[in-house]
Amino acid sequence: MTQLLSRHQPPTSFCNPTDEQTAAQTELYNHLESQAQTIAPELTTVQINSNHFEIYDGKWLIAYIVYDYSDFVTQRWVVMVAGEEVFRHNTQAWCFRFISWHYKDGTLNPQSSADIPEVPFISEVCFYDQEALIGGELVATVNYNHDNYQNPYWQVIVNDIEIFKDTTPERCHSYIKQQYQAGTLSVQEPFEQPCTTDNRAISHIFNECQKYGLELLDDGIYQDDVKLGQVGYTNGNWWVIQRCSGHKQYSDSVFDAVRALVESQSPSVVTLLSCEELLDVPFDELTALDWQRLQQGELERELIAA
Repeated sequence: MTQLLSRHQPPTSFCNPTDEQTAAQTELYNHLESQAQTIAPELTTVQINSNHFEIYDGKWLIAYIVYDYSDFVTQRWVVMVAGEEVFRHNTQAWCFRFISWHYKDGTLNPQSSADIPEVPFISEVCFYDQEALIGGELVATVNYNHDNYQNPYWQVIVNDIEIFKDTTPERCHSYIKQQYQAGTLSVQEPFEQPCTTDNRAISHIFNECQKYGLELLDDGIYQDDVKLGQVGYTNGNWWVIQRCSGHKQYSDSVFDAVRALVESQSPSVVTLLSCEELLDVPFDELTALDWQRLQQGELERELIAA
């Protein structure tokens, strides 16, 4: 009781008003948090990264919380539904509570039906190119738009048409997920040859082959007229075929796929790029081995200088 009454007394000479305000605000947040859990205990939060969260009721993606990097903004945490801002505050906690309260009273993105589909799986082709897949079938593509140099953005593409754009790929991913679950996402027309590697993937393979001085032909990847094998991209997966074995080995990315082919068939090719040449390669294209070689090169230079 004494501690409770002390908060209503005027601050004394040894009290710090800022500390008291922080403590009071923390107590208020804890109280509101317990209320939110009581109101909607079934909600779950998925952290995509430190600045992007998705809030679910079962399989239904209710809303997502994002961070606003814009200049001259004080309330940087934003609640969004299908690309539209519905609430803004200076803390994540208030955004979580807003979602909990208003979803429970039916005013925030209520479920459209009892049969809720799973959200699409996001597959990263490369840093600037991702695909949204359902059962291995493409439903949308997320690309980085390089054309607008003053205001670059990420775009959602369906049937080669931009249907949405935003400042981060994660916002585009959540937009696709919500639109797909609601049945409002444009239907992606199937490719004429769904089992072949498309032009975008071929471009990534070609660029990676250039790093090692390899030649990409219609029937595979060659070094000095010797076929090393094949690299392709099918249904959201990169794969490698060693020489003419016909056996596919799946890989995490195009960089790892070509590197695995090079290392297994011709290890000497790996040394074609010196540490100095690696410094000119974009950081998002460097593999773990590239980073290791750069670190070893830096260590050797330090030892020589010593």
